[in-house]
Amino acid sequence: MQSKHYTLEDIEAKCIWRFKDRKYMGAGEKTKEGPISRDVYKKLAAPAFAVTAPEFDNGPWGEARVKVPDYVNIIAECEPGQGVPLHMHAKTIETFMALTGRWKFQWGDQGEQEVILEPFDTFAVPAQVSRRFENVGTEKAYLLVLISGGTHDMNDLIYAPEVGQKIVSEFGAETLEHVKKVGFQFTAGIKGKHTHMT
Repeated sequence: MQSKHYTLEDIEAKCIWRFKDRKYMGAGEKTKEGPISRDVYKKLAAPAFAVTAPEFDNGPWGEARVKVPDYVNIIAECEPGQGVPLHMHAKTIETFMALTGRWKFQWGDQGEQEVILEPFDTFAVPAQVSRRFENVGTEKAYLLVLISGGTHDMNDLIYAPEVGQKIVSEFGAETLEHVKKVGFQFTAGIKGKHTHMT
C-alpha cells in the first residue's frame, strides 16, 4: 500500500495543536439556541482547551483545531480548589490523566467515593457513573481528558439536579431552560429518570 504524503504546511494546519495557541472551550456554538454564556459555562465545566475532536460534533469542543474520528482530547486547567460539579456521561467513557498537580476525583450519586491522582496517574470512568474532579494541589494544574465511545455531544452530559438549581439561583430559570435546550440534562442519580438521546 502506498503511503500518503503531507507537506509541513498540511501537517501544521491539520495535525498539530500548539499549547501557545490554546483557546478556552465554550458550549452551544453549533446549536440553533446559541452559545451558553461564559459565566454560566463556568458552573458546568472547568476551564479547558479542546485539542482534538470529531469534525461534526455538537460538543463544547467545537473549536478543536485537529479533527479526528471517534474521540475527544481536552486539557483542563484548574487553579487550586477549582474543578467540575457532579455529572455523568450517558454513553461515553471519560479517561483522565493527571499531567501536573494533585487531583481529587469523586464518584457516586453523592460523590461518596474518592481517590487522589498525581502526575501520570490515570482514571477511566465508565459511562453512567456520576463523577467530579477538583485540583487539590497548591498551584495551577493540568489534566488530560479523553472522551471515547461514540457519542460526543452535549446530550451525553447529565448533571446532578442541584447543579441546575444553582444555575437557577444565580442566573434565573430562563438561563437553565436555555442550557437544557442546548443539550445538557440535570437528572443524574434520579431513579427512574432515563436520559434522552437525539
